[in-house]
Amino acid sequence: MKIYTFKRVLATAIMTWGLAACSSLIEVKPRTSIDSGTALTSQEAINAAVNAVYDALQSTDLYGRDLIALPEALSDNGRATNNSSRLVPEYQNQSGAHMINWTQDYYGINQANLVLDALTKVKLTDALRNSYEGQCLFLRALMYFDLVKVYAYMPTATISDYNRGGVPLILSGVLTLPQVTYPDRAATDAVYTQILADLTAAIDKLSATAKTRGPIYATQGAAQALYSRVALYAGKYQEAADFATKALASGIGTFQPKANYIAGWRTAINPESMFEINFQTSENIGVNTSLQTTFTTLTAVGNRTTTGGFGDLVPTVALLADLESEKDASGAVLDIRRQLYELGTSGRGAVNTETTKFLGKNGTINLDNVPVIRISEMYLNRAEAYYRLGKEADAIKDLNTIRTRSGLAEKTTLTGAALLDEIIKQRRLEFAFEGHRFWDLKRLGRDIVKLPTTVPFTDYRILARIPIAEINNNPKLKQNYNY
Repeated sequence: MKIYTFKRVLATAIMTWGLAACSSLIEVKPRTSIDSGTALTSQEAINAAVNAVYDALQSTDLYGRDLIALPEALSDNGRATNNSSRLVPEYQNQSGAHMINWTQDYYGINQANLVLDALTKVKLTDALRNSYEGQCLFLRALMYFDLVKVYAYMPTATISDYNRGGVPLILSGVLTLPQVTYPDRAATDAVYTQILADLTAAIDKLSATAKTRGPIYATQGAAQALYSRVALYAGKYQEAADFATKALASGIGTFQPKANYIAGWRTAINPESMFEINFQTSENIGVNTSLQTTFTTLTAVGNRTTTGGFGDLVPTVALLADLESEKDASGAVLDIRRQLYELGTSGRGAVNTETTKFLGKNGTINLDNVPVIRISEMYLNRAEAYYRLGKEADAIKDLNTIRTRSGLAEKTTLTGAALLDEIIKQRRLEFAFEGHRFWDLKRLGRDIVKLPTTVPFTDYRILARIPIAEINNNPKLKQNYNY
């Protein structure tokens, strides 16, 4: 997405509470960079700084790979092939093999905070100031949400004996060493409260933002959609339903009918996307860690003669069984989403069924935009929220919107736990290999039933380890249990 970017300086690295972590931060190398001493004193500079926050999300520690692939590897959706040895520890749920988004997310948060701090000091039109503020609040909310998902329990499912709180909340930018603070972990509820407050303000500030800015820039509809997801995770079910409804009416993202659904995964920008991470040609992550190489050996649909990536993570037998669980009288699979999985090549070893959701859709191998929120999620968020609010008829209606679009018959008699199980099953099938499954199991307090071993929800490995350097540099920071 690089149009202008804000050059990283030492002080933004300090955000991670320790110089030891500085070298791990991404060095932004933009086409047009602006010196930090004057970076936030003009409209051009503010624009560059805002784009730098978007760029931070491209890191392989974030949406470049890990926040999409690891929730599949850690859960019961993905199986590591050992074609390159990558993701094997995560698939095996080895201690310490987890998300490592702490440093990169706090780097992006600091970038957003610096812009928010500067907005009142720079001459801008009200419309521009509101747009920049709304975007930074949305992005800060997204990054705090990703942090608290990884390093803390969720409000809906907690192990009290292991609970060490949420993550530190920093709401002002850091440019110099004297500005560095060493906060402790805020309570989990306080972090969710801050995230929802940021999104509430973002929704207001982005009200005049053109819909055409989406899905690669933050819009009001994207903020409403993220609010719905956060509220669902927080157990605020009426808000989850209400904001799903608002997001569906926002004009951001287009729900795809059955005839167009698969084709939507072959376009550079998925038409269902409400927020999507944009990658330009120069930002190609490459053959080792891109989402394409992570998920498939194919270079094109149906072409098994040319090997591209490693296909490090493929669907489990259990996931494929769920995709194939409903068939017609002839035995043919009804669910059209099964068409997004096909046999890979033999170029990396054993042939596996692989997902083709990420297949160089930008016209170049290993170059894909990454959907973060799709409009289909709003129906399933609302279905679950309605179920928990006792509105089962409304829940079934939203559930059937997804089922019928997927080629499945309506369910009309489901009730109680069976209804919830079907909603969660449809979430699994709809968002497989998009980075949802681990979080759904975690917020529901469910065990991860998989080979080679089941991981109980009570196992400490459900939470990630806070980087050791952060613990060493901040005596107030409590490490997660058993790390």
